[in-house]
Amino acid sequence: MATRRHRRRRSRRAQGALPTPGQVPASPAAPATLRLLGCDGQHCEETTLRQADDLASARARWPVVWIDVEGLDDQAANRVLGSVFDIGELALEDATTPDERPKLEVFGHQLLIAVRMVRFEGEAIVTDPVCLFLGDRHLITFRDRLTHDGFEGVRQRIRSGRTRLGQEGADHLCALLLDAVVDGYFPVLEKFGERLEMLEDDAIHNPTRDSLGRIHDVRADLMTLRRALWPTRDVLHALGREQTPFVGDHARSHFRDCYDHTMELLDLMEGYREISSDLRDIYLASLNNRMNDVMKLLTVIATVFMPLTFITGYYGMNFDTTSPWNMPLLRFRYGALVAAAMMVATTVAMVALFWRRGWLRRWH
Repeated sequence: MATRRHRRRRSRRAQGALPTPGQVPASPAAPATLRLLGCDGQHCEETTLRQADDLASARARWPVVWIDVEGLDDQAANRVLGSVFDIGELALEDATTPDERPKLEVFGHQLLIAVRMVRFEGEAIVTDPVCLFLGDRHLITFRDRLTHDGFEGVRQRIRSGRTRLGQEGADHLCALLLDAVVDGYFPVLEKFGERLEMLEDDAIHNPTRDSLGRIHDVRADLMTLRRALWPTRDVLHALGREQTPFVGDHARSHFRDCYDHTMELLDLMEGYREISSDLRDIYLASLNNRMNDVMKLLTVIATVFMPLTFITGYYGMNFDTTSPWNMPLLRFRYGALVAAAMMVATTVAMVALFWRRGWLRRWH
C-alpha cells in the first residue's frame, strides 16, 4: 500500500500538483478554472470566468455567489480571490494545501471548512482535499485539478429548480455540497463489500500470499477512509449542533442529516475492518488446514511403506542362493537393474502425485 501511495505522489508531482521538496518549479502553474454560479430570488446563472478580475462585478450583481476554483497552485487567481472576498493569506494557504486535514475554522467574517472527497484510482483509494469558504452571501470551493467533480449532482439540482439558493442562502448551498461529499463515500464502501466477499472465497478455497497482500491493501484503504471520515464527523457535528456564524437553522438541520450519514458510514467502515481482520484469521486457518491435509497424507504414505520397508529389509539379507525359498531375482542376471527401475518408478510416481496435489509447487 505504501508503494501505491508513493506512486500516486510521484504521478501528482509529475503533473505539477506536488512539487518535490526543495525543488524550484521549472514552469509557472497552469491557470485555475473558475466556475461561477450566481443566484437571486428568481433564477440562477452559471458561467466560467476567463479571468479572476470579473469576480468583483459578479459579487456585486448576485445576492448569492458560488465560485468553484479548480486548481490550487494559481497564485494570481488566489490573490484576486483573497482581495475581492477579503480572505487572509493564512486562510488561503490552508485552503490550497493538498494534504489539509478536515477541519472547521472561523476566519473573521467567514468559515473555512476542509473535507476530503474519495475516489478510486485503479484498485487504490484516493482522498482529495476540498476546502469551502462560507460567507454571508458567498461560497468558494477549492479543488485540485486531479479531483473528480463530485458537485455535478448539486449543479443539476440547481439547474432544475429543485432548490432556490437566492432565497435559502449560501449556507444551504454549503450543506448540499457537504452532503454530496459524504454521499460519495457510500458507493466506495459498497465496492469494499464486494472485494471482501471475493477475498473471503479466496481465503477459504485458495489461500495464497497474493490473497494476504490484498487483505492488507483493503485494511490500508479502510484506514485511509477512516482518517478522512473521523475528523469530518467532528466538522459536521459543529456545524449542525453548535451556534456557528453564517449558518442558519434551516441549514443546520441539513448538517445534522449529513452528520447522521457520516456516523452510518463510520459504523459500516468499522464493520468492514472487523471483517478484514477475520479474513486474515481465516487465511491463516486455511493454511493450517492445508498443511494438516498434507501431513495427514504423508503420514498415510509413511504408514503404508513401513511394512514394505520391513519386508524388503528382512528379505534383503544375503542367504544361500541354492535354496528355492530365498528372495527372487538373486540369481537373475538383470535383477539389480529391475530393482533400481522399480525404485525409480516409485519415486517418480510419488513426486508426480505430490505435484498434482500442489504440495511441491511454489506459492506466489
